[in-house]
Amino acid sequence: MSTRQSALVTGASRGGLGDALAQELHARGFRVFATARTLSKVQHLKDLGMEVVKMDVADSTSIRNAAAQVASLAGNRLDILINNAGTGYQSTLLDADIETARQLFNVNVFGVLDVTQAFGPLLIASKGIIVNAGSVLGTVPMPFCGVYNASKAALDSLSKQMRIELAPFDIRVIHVWHRRTCDSVRHFLLSALFFAFPFFPCPGKRVG
Repeated sequence: MSTRQSALVTGASRGGLGDALAQELHARGFRVFATARTLSKVQHLKDLGMEVVKMDVADSTSIRNAAAQVASLAGNRLDILINNAGTGYQSTLLDADIETARQLFNVNVFGVLDVTQAFGPLLIASKGIIVNAGSVLGTVPMPFCGVYNASKAALDSLSKQMRIELAPFDIRVIHVWHRRTCDSVRHFLLSALFFAFPFFPCPGKRVG
């Protein structure tokens, strides 16, 4: 039986933070499960020797299927779960489309909870680590990013609650604030600040 530690990264599509994290973990000797909604977007990780899993963090059935697949492959345990998948949205709050805002919260907040619940038994078995990809925008307001900022503030609160509730299982929870990570994120932030006139709601690019 392999003694390699295992890690699962959500939202590992090519060119994003999840992609970089998956490759770094693989380089450090971890058995990496890289997830995405579209497997062709993580084919390059499979070519590098990682295992790829189809999973949509906004779809509970997809999440349960992915958890069952990983449990079967990894012997019912998982050492690290990185909740990286997310999406953005730029608009003034008065102009924000409510359905789009709900979808964003489904991915950025409820998706994290859903994934954590599904993989919880595997993390308990290994006394593992959960890493939630937050943002400094969860605490620092930025014009035209109110819906996204609110989702990251909610995720920060969720991480704190996870830390308390999962401590008895010896599971550590890490909430990471990151700022600029890749061209797509940088473009999203800059466009939110400088190109919001006229006030035109523009959906951001979903990662994972």
